[in-house]
Amino acid sequence: MPDEDLQEGSYLHWEQKPVIGRRGLVLAVVVPVLIAAAAFGVVSWVSEGSQTQATTTRVPTSSWKPGQTGGSQTIRGQLSLDAQKCVYLADVAGQQVWTVWPAGYYARIDASGRVSLYDGGDHLVAREGETVQASGQLTDPTPYEGQGCVPSTGQVAVVQSDATKVG
Repeated sequence: MPDEDLQEGSYLHWEQKPVIGRRGLVLAVVVPVLIAAAAFGVVSWVSEGSQTQATTTRVPTSSWKPGQTGGSQTIRGQLSLDAQKCVYLADVAGQQVWTVWPAGYYARIDASGRVSLYDGGDHLVAREGETVQASGQLTDPTPYEGQGCVPSTGQVAVVQSDATKVG
C-alpha cells in the first residue's frame, strides 16, 4: 500500500485546476491589445491638427562650403518661388536672380505653397518674401544645368558665403 500512496501522491499536482482558465488567458491577451489600440487612437487624434505638411525640394547647389574662399559680389533679393517650384531671388527691380546655393542648402514648400530656405546645418535662412543677402559671383550656368531650376542662358548667382536674412 505504501507504493500506491506514493504513486497517487506524485501525480496529484496534475489534477489541480489551472491558475488561470481559458477565459483568463483570452482576457490577458485582448485587454492589453485594446488598451494599446485606444492609446494609439488618442495620440493620432491629438496630433492630427498639429502637423504641418511641407515638401522638401532641392535647390541648385555648388560644392562651395563655409571656410572656403569665394567671390565678393553682393547677391541680394527677396526669396521667391516660381510656378515650376523653382527657388530664386527677386532683386529690387523685380527681376529673377537664379541662385546656386552652397552645398547642403535646400528648401521646403509648406501646405500653403510658401517656400522656406535652409542651410546645410538645417537652420532656417529665410521665408518667402524675406530679403536674403550673401556674397559670391555671377557666372555661366553651364556647370549647374543638370540640377534643374537653372537657366540655360544668361548668368547665375553662385553664393559663396553664408546666406543671411536682412531686415
